[in-house]
Amino acid sequence: MSEEGWAIDELNQENRREKDSSYSSVYNGAEETIVGQDEHADDYVIDEQNIKSKPGNKKGLWAAAAFAIPLLTKGKFIILFIVSKLKFLFVFLKLGKFATTAVSMVATIWIYAVFYGAKFALGFVALLFVHEMGHYLTAKRVGLAVSGPVFIPFVGALIGMKENPKDAVTEAQVAYGGPLFGSLAAVLCLAFYWLTGYELALVLAYVGFFLNIFNLLPVHPMDGGRIVSAVSPYLWLVGIPVLLYLMITSFNPILLIVVILGVSQVYKLWKNRHELSIYYEVPLRERVQFGILYFGLVGSLAMGLTYALELLA
Repeated sequence: MSEEGWAIDELNQENRREKDSSYSSVYNGAEETIVGQDEHADDYVIDEQNIKSKPGNKKGLWAAAAFAIPLLTKGKFIILFIVSKLKFLFVFLKLGKFATTAVSMVATIWIYAVFYGAKFALGFVALLFVHEMGHYLTAKRVGLAVSGPVFIPFVGALIGMKENPKDAVTEAQVAYGGPLFGSLAAVLCLAFYWLTGYELALVLAYVGFFLNIFNLLPVHPMDGGRIVSAVSPYLWLVGIPVLLYLMITSFNPILLIVVILGVSQVYKLWKNRHELSIYYEVPLRERVQFGILYFGLVGSLAMGLTYALELLA
């Protein structure tokens, strides 16, 4: 994250590589979506989850809602691929990063509030915002030109990139920023629950932990797949079976779309392995550092998710 989160036009990428043999990055779109202001933009997508409540015991209501989140479909991956092709979205992004962010954020909160209540809507959109700002600030820090977050109800949150990362290290840094900030936001929700006993904060903590750990699956184009590309792209081969298992156990065939995208990226990496070798050339020290950062964050989120789940049960 789920709710967790670079849609790239492969034909345009091929044309760019023909014009500049030094350009070696290949991206596929879906996951956490960055829709750029040109046709070569990368897409991140923050996973969103729907919570439905029923009358009854208040704590049981929140627990039931939280348990339902992982079972919801990821149909937004298809929607995001389509949205990334729509030219009007590029025009929308040009309205200005602050105005666009504010308008789309307020509209998204209002729409979610109609279905799930104002308090949950505010908290959920705040989680998305913090996650996206992690990507935004990290991209700024590494010198990439980006625009502010844009929110699309029931689809996700996106930030615009005007250029692609120059190598796997830069890609991994930008990808890591989202889950890192998102995880901190979930911890803050959990801390607020400890201090106040406010159960909605616990639900939001669970949602935050789930969204971000799901986004860290080592499958391209999810955040995790982009991060481990700086460790070894072959780790994608680990993530694909895990995602297949989740698809089967959750009876969620839409996750197959993500698997297909992941398999497609593995094939393209193998097919263009000589051309892309420079892009994925990372010093051993940095590979180890990213490995520690990645698995450390996954482990921390797993503990947080388990703890929140126990409190909700």
